[in-house]
Amino acid sequence: MHALLESFLTDIFAALPGLVIRGLILIILFIIWPKFLGMLLTTYKKTLEKKNVDPLLESFTVSLLKTIGYIALFFVVVSVIGIKATSLVTVLGTAGIAVGLALQGSLSNLAGGVLILFFKQFSKGDYISNNGGIEGTVDQIHILYTTLITTDNKVIVVPNGQLANNAIINYSRKPERRLDMVFTVSYDTPIDKTKELLRQIAENHPAVLKDKAITIRMAKQSASSLDYNFRVWVKSSDYWETLYDFNEEVKRVFDENGVEIPYQKIDIYNRTEK
Repeated sequence: MHALLESFLTDIFAALPGLVIRGLILIILFIIWPKFLGMLLTTYKKTLEKKNVDPLLESFTVSLLKTIGYIALFFVVVSVIGIKATSLVTVLGTAGIAVGLALQGSLSNLAGGVLILFFKQFSKGDYISNNGGIEGTVDQIHILYTTLITTDNKVIVVPNGQLANNAIINYSRKPERRLDMVFTVSYDTPIDKTKELLRQIAENHPAVLKDKAITIRMAKQSASSLDYNFRVWVKSSDYWETLYDFNEEVKRVFDENGVEIPYQKIDIYNRTEK
């Protein structure tokens, strides 16, 4: 028993210097590697910015290089610990099906990011939405996901595969947009009067593009109102401000000209029995 204990302690003391050295190497790696990788990525980003590279391509490749850097760190750490890379590859190869199934979604998102960059469905700063009800301004694209910023400054993280494989509405791609609104008036208001007032409002607004058609036509005779389509063209950057302006201006002009905007009414009859 004493001989076994002595042999065990001898083996430990013999291996201790190697363990200490490996531990120090691991500590140095975990401290130095992130800083080195950060400096490398910073230099890379500055180089791309000088060459005016697409910001989305920049964020995607930076994310890709960062991932590759940490994968390389993983294999270095494995090597320092003493596990042979060939053995690790053999284990991963044996579990290839399970690993493939586990990474199926990630690979789909990676491919989606490549497709987005290749076909340029949108650019940084574009306001987009998809058929899932997600919308916002494109901020960055990473190897697995894209980040959007909502109008109230929330960050939405969307998998690249979801954006690449679904219909996307890009509101910023074209410099001009048509503003479609519907205004209602009572049946007592003459058609010509309503159309003339709406036309004056459209023509007097500085954001309306005068070289584009202004459409003001009755669209529907509803149960309690006449509904008019109001369509004008504006710069995409002026869209929301102009929409708010028209809502306020139409109410003001209708009030000044005695045009009634119908609202829900309830008639109450009081019947007295004789």
